[in-house]
Amino acid sequence: EFVDLFRSGSIKKMVVSYTIPLAVLLGMAWLIDFAEAPIPINLLSYAPFLGFFGFNFYSWLTILDSPEFMNGLPVRVPQLIRAKVLVYFLITSWISLIFIILMAWRLDEWASLPTSIVVMFANSIYIVALTAFLMGLRPNKAIFDASIMIWFWIGTVLPLLGLFLLSFTQGDVSLYGNWWERASQDGLAATAGMYDETMVRQGYVGMLVISGFLLFASAVLWKLMDRRWGAAEFSN
Repeated sequence: EFVDLFRSGSIKKMVVSYTIPLAVLLGMAWLIDFAEAPIPINLLSYAPFLGFFGFNFYSWLTILDSPEFMNGLPVRVPQLIRAKVLVYFLITSWISLIFIILMAWRLDEWASLPTSIVVMFANSIYIVALTAFLMGLRPNKAIFDASIMIWFWIGTVLPLLGLFLLSFTQGDVSLYGNWWERASQDGLAATAGMYDETMVRQGYVGMLVISGFLLFASAVLWKLMDRRWGAAEFSN
């Protein structure tokens, strides 16, 4: 897989395509202080985004070359899928880590950095594991299959919604109760309320629990890869 990446010259395009959205997010955080919004966007709010960018990167990996010649080799589809997932993680993990560290520096939220790193990696691993399990070597075709996309939507929205809701408020969900009141009174000048430290700690624990669940689900999907794709032919 690494040979194909460098031989085709796609490695540069893929790294750039993965980096540009992160650079845009970093630039927005640099120019606009979202942390003062009625529902503040903090470091933990950015971490779950990274998993969604992984879908595009994995799609790139599946279209580098036709795998049909492997039908005559003593290898199986799950082995190739796992190889592509590992390549994805090895190439993107350092980019994501640099991004989250730069964001922590920009927002001056070093205390949230360890939790953000856990959330970021758990989310990235889960999204790509789910994509690989449901779509195999054909994600660009699978996106037009409603039966697959429904499961993909359920598998992403339900667990990640909890991460987003907790990350925006760092566990102090009372901010959702008064954000409209603040926005109505102060308009664009509305600012965030103070966090309740006890609830923040509970929120951190909640995000770590969800991240642990995502890692567990990723391991299960990894194990089930043989059952789903073991008899499949190489085709993209």
